[in-house]
Amino acid sequence: RTSKSTCAPGSHMIQKRKIHSITLVAKAGLEPAELLSTEVQNWLAEKGINARRLLYPIDDISDALGPEKDLFLVFGGDGTVVSVCRRTLGSGASVAGINFGRVGFLTELSPENWQEPLAKALKEGLELKPRLSLFYRLLRDGAVCHEGEVVNDVVVTRGKVARLASLDLSVNGKGFVSLRSDGLILSTSTGASGYACSAGGPLMLPRLNAYIVAAICPYLSSFPPLVLNAETVFSVEVSAGEQNLYMTLDGQEAYPMREGDRLDVWGLPERILMASFGLKDYFDRLCLAGFVQEAKNR
Repeated sequence: RTSKSTCAPGSHMIQKRKIHSITLVAKAGLEPAELLSTEVQNWLAEKGINARRLLYPIDDISDALGPEKDLFLVFGGDGTVVSVCRRTLGSGASVAGINFGRVGFLTELSPENWQEPLAKALKEGLELKPRLSLFYRLLRDGAVCHEGEVVNDVVVTRGKVARLASLDLSVNGKGFVSLRSDGLILSTSTGASGYACSAGGPLMLPRLNAYIVAAICPYLSSFPPLVLNAETVFSVEVSAGEQNLYMTLDGQEAYPMREGDRLDVWGLPERILMASFGLKDYFDRLCLAGFVQEAKNR
């Protein structure tokens, strides 16, 4: 059962959910992550909880999705968390992580600090923090070539040859601007702290139902990053004579784009469901990850 409680002015509604079942997902081949996932599984068994343990990407995560609203506890870095989120989109299952990566922006627990927060969550429940995903649709000769959802971003960029890409941009079917750049990033708030931030895009609170459009090194053009509401359909059409362009999804899949291809993107609210132990908020994570310098006297 999911419960809601009100917060002080200036904050948002907190949703809490009791933990009924847990699936532990460890990054395959990362020995410390595999060992800790076994330790946590045994610890949970002592408390009467039969947790399922999977190794990603060897095991199919979708097999663990069922009518019960599972918590997927990920043992890995941000990339592994994104992979698990991609496979649980819209399922109602929540995702949290124990960090075994470099930044750990999406993971709240550490290998040294998991037992007490997890014990508290088993007793009191977890905070649920819905986030927006991006839906993409690539059309070729008027027919759908590829479509699906991403957690972080859709990127249109060059392949082997280092040269500018010519793209025609539209908003809700209306021509907007022609852009020459190294590429274009369409990012969720989850992905805002990644590639989009490197391209000069803004950081954005994860709970906002909006997404970011940022050009990669625009040529002779002032193209500031855009923040669009979820319902806005942003279209990217490959200009005449263009070749060797690729559409990359969450940095994990890539598909070639041809002259005349059109990519449509819009947001889908509350498709990603992150779980929080209440240890660090978004601004704490910005400081810990080095995006901003923490105030000395805070």
